[in-house]
Amino acid sequence: MRVKVWLGVVFVSLIAPHLIAVLAAGGPLETAPVTASFHEDAVVLDPATPQLPRPVNVRMYRSPEVTSEVLSAALHVAEATFAAASVDVVWKVCGPAECNVPPTPTERLVRLVRAPEGASRDTRCLGDALIDARKGTGVLATVYIDRVLDLARHLDINHPTLLGRTIAHEIGHLLLATSTHSTSGLMRELWSPDELLASRADDWVLRPFEAAAIRQRLTMSRADDSNSTL
Repeated sequence: MRVKVWLGVVFVSLIAPHLIAVLAAGGPLETAPVTASFHEDAVVLDPATPQLPRPVNVRMYRSPEVTSEVLSAALHVAEATFAAASVDVVWKVCGPAECNVPPTPTERLVRLVRAPEGASRDTRCLGDALIDARKGTGVLATVYIDRVLDLARHLDINHPTLLGRTIAHEIGHLLLATSTHSTSGLMRELWSPDELLASRADDWVLRPFEAAAIRQRLTMSRADDSNSTL
């Protein structure tokens, strides 16, 4: 049987106090359908925009189960993925008793945690992302490190590489502020063992329309900040 893993997305109206799945205001919890895909013709670009994209500031809440060496290698993989799309990422790594200052509005949050015991969701899910549907912004990404490690051991593939790609996928959802998936590349929903073992470069990059959409959103964000100071 061909086993596949996937990464999920949850829509919320506000960040849940305890960082758990919550109901959206006025309706049930929304999840990305399996058949959802992100189409190139859905992206509207403005090539005349003069501003440069702002760097992506990511606050990473690390886990004591991930060594500094593994995390550093994983973040290098994620950073290189976005650099190939001309998107700069600045990491702020927080330990258990660090980063007590509230995050800034421009920070993206990523937490590395173990999957909840007795969780009803499929154990093949490596992570998920919370999206503020009202504001159209990414809120929080979660990566289940125990599932990532188990999968890496099962397939005998590089753990930091798989962790970095999972982190990059979930940050991609935050930057695109969407629950939809591409049919190919990093942002596809299903990662098969064959793809993970082959590790073909094209399977782990942002598609050109995704990279362009992210850069435009970051550029518009920088322009909004500039206008607010006038």
